[in-house]
Amino acid sequence: MALVADDLMKIAVETLRAHPFGFLSTLGRDRVHTRLVEHLAIDDDLGVWIGTSPRSRKVAQVAGRPEVTYAVEDREGAGAVTLQARARVVTDERERAARWRDDIAPFFPGGPRGDDFVLLALRPYRIEVMSFAQGVHPEPYGLVPAVAAWDGEGWRVVAAERRA
Repeated sequence: MALVADDLMKIAVETLRAHPFGFLSTLGRDRVHTRLVEHLAIDDDLGVWIGTSPRSRKVAQVAGRPEVTYAVEDREGAGAVTLQARARVVTDERERAARWRDDIAPFFPGGPRGDDFVLLALRPYRIEVMSFAQGVHPEPYGLVPAVAAWDGEGWRVVAAERRA
């Protein structure tokens, strides 16, 4: 299947919206830290929104080193989406209220305007997609993902990184 960047974007958005739990990896002082999180929203342009406490380790790590990786599995579709992104901490009350979902209230009793709730906004610059259900498994068969990278003007399909 010859894929264009728009295909990969569409598949990535659909996969992320269908599977709200993923692994967020951040850079600490001496190692990578990975944790399971639930994203609150996925924008049409692939922006990812995650709610968290401003006192969390991930917020401190993003503030110091904004490069993150976010990966979501599509077990039924035999696939996954991995995003390399720059993250930022969002404290704006209007944005927090716009992204709020009532089902997370037990974790953040102060609600979207409380002092223990902020957002992480992820802006991807590289997308890796594998989906056997949708025929996204570039040659060699299933050993590398299909990849798109942001070049400052738009998304472009690029070769997956693979050792010779």
